[in-house]
Amino acid sequence: MLRNLLLINCFLVSTLVITNTYAQKDSRLTGNSPYSALGIGDVAPSGSIISDAMGGTGLTFGNGIYINSLNPAMLVKNRFVAFGTGVRGQYRKISDGTNSQTDFGTNLSYVSMAFPIKQKWTMTIGMRPSTSVEYESRYVSPIQGTSNSVQYIYKGQGGFSKVNLGTGHLIGKSLYVGAEGYYYFGSIRRDTTSRLLLNDGEDYYLQYSDRMSANGFGAKGGFTYQQKLSEKWYVNLGGTYELQSRLNGNRLRSLTTLIEGQNGPQVLKKPDTLGISTGGFVLPAKYNLGISIESPLKWIFALEYSKQDWKQYRNFTNQAEVNLAASEQISAGIEFLPKVSSTKYFDQVFYRVGFQQVKTPYLVNGTQVMDRSFSFGLSTPLGYRNLSYIDWAVSIGKRGVTGNGLIQENYIKMSLGFSLVDTRWFLKTKID
Repeated sequence: MLRNLLLINCFLVSTLVITNTYAQKDSRLTGNSPYSALGIGDVAPSGSIISDAMGGTGLTFGNGIYINSLNPAMLVKNRFVAFGTGVRGQYRKISDGTNSQTDFGTNLSYVSMAFPIKQKWTMTIGMRPSTSVEYESRYVSPIQGTSNSVQYIYKGQGGFSKVNLGTGHLIGKSLYVGAEGYYYFGSIRRDTTSRLLLNDGEDYYLQYSDRMSANGFGAKGGFTYQQKLSEKWYVNLGGTYELQSRLNGNRLRSLTTLIEGQNGPQVLKKPDTLGISTGGFVLPAKYNLGISIESPLKWIFALEYSKQDWKQYRNFTNQAEVNLAASEQISAGIEFLPKVSSTKYFDQVFYRVGFQQVKTPYLVNGTQVMDRSFSFGLSTPLGYRNLSYIDWAVSIGKRGVTGNGLIQENYIKMSLGFSLVDTRWFLKTKID
């Protein structure tokens, strides 16, 4: 147990160091993505590293080693105390067909803990990112009749996180049900800067800043039904429904004048406050459906579908956004464990592959952006016949296309996590 706790602490400290390092470099936490300028930003994955390796699947199965964050009904599979944490990083190449750039970002993905209350009742608590905004674009326009130019800089940063509390129950022998509540919090800042490029080196900047902070509650319910097909095989059917949520908060708009200094732009005068207002975001409801065929601790074949209508999204001023549409996702994944009773190390390794196709909510010039990726990964035990695992996943994919004003993103996403299980917590001591 002590070793597991030390491992958790070392991992979290390392993660925070990595995160802070990138935060100091213009907060490259997810990598520059122009599409995150739309709506409330990129929606973060809800699953664990195991789910990443299997194309995003995980609604209808679980083995009690890792914490299922996709469907709270599957929490009851965790019969012992479990800890989960992970880091996701991605290398991204962005291209508009003429120009291109590469970027890299990494961020802590989740921290969670599951603990059994009774034999058929398990609860979880955790925290994870929910959405992320990170983009920056620049272009230069000449001023007619002069030798000077204006550089326009568009930059966005921020996002929302959520703290979750969930519960899962087993009813009878085949029906799993669960519910989960969220508390969202965070802020988004968008800056539009006009830089007057002068030949004397004393460039002037006019920066318009829009900062929105909000928080609120959300909830999700789920179920899984397991039917025995034969002595070794089962079919699992399940789904979840996430309610529409409203986040309330404040908005501050300001205008700042700056001048180029020896160490970069310096404030020439105090920012002018253009307005302070209250408002909020409306996040649309979402449903997920899935089916899997399982031979416990041997094979899993999973197929899942989800939909979220972002036409129901409302921005801070309670307006719909024309650049958002309904998003749909199809995921498929396979898991294989060679031999659970073997004494060989690699027979205890979980091997996983997956595929995911996402019709994203981003609608640009009449074209809805598609995202397709293949994934693979492993879960390797920390020791001989140890229930604690190191989780690895890699996804290779493409989002968007070039032409018609769109951007193409070719990416490699790398995920690393720990699923730690301790069988001695919450056990009553018996004295003979």
